[in-house]
Amino acid sequence: MNIIIDTSILIDKLRGGKKWDEFFESVDSDSKLFLPTIVVFELFLGSSSRRSNVEKKINNFKKYFQQVDLSWDIAKRAAEIYRDQTKDIEAADCIIAATAFSLGGTVLTINKKHFSKIPGVVVY
Repeated sequence: MNIIIDTSILIDKLRGGKKWDEFFESVDSDSKLFLPTIVVFELFLGSSSRRSNVEKKINNFKKYFQQVDLSWDIAKRAAEIYRDQTKDIEAADCIIAATAFSLGGTVLTINKKHFSKIPGVVVY
């Protein structure tokens, strides 16, 4: 299974939450984990990332995931999702959803409500 990581699950981990651990206890060991670069942007955008210990933890995430850059096709699909939705969906969530579509993957998120507004997105 291809799993696309949303920012919310990593923020939970940074704050000492248990959602990340619960996920790893239940996920298939053959799953591939993907990290869209928009998630990296959102993590470093947070004010707590200015603290060196938090920045180090964010940088440490890199070794667990395959990075997915914003390609032409993902950007186009994200723009279509954003344009076609009448509901309030952030551009970053549209990019994460488009990444999931591109990889035939499932979005791992705490904010299931956000992604449920996007038709066809599978949420873990």
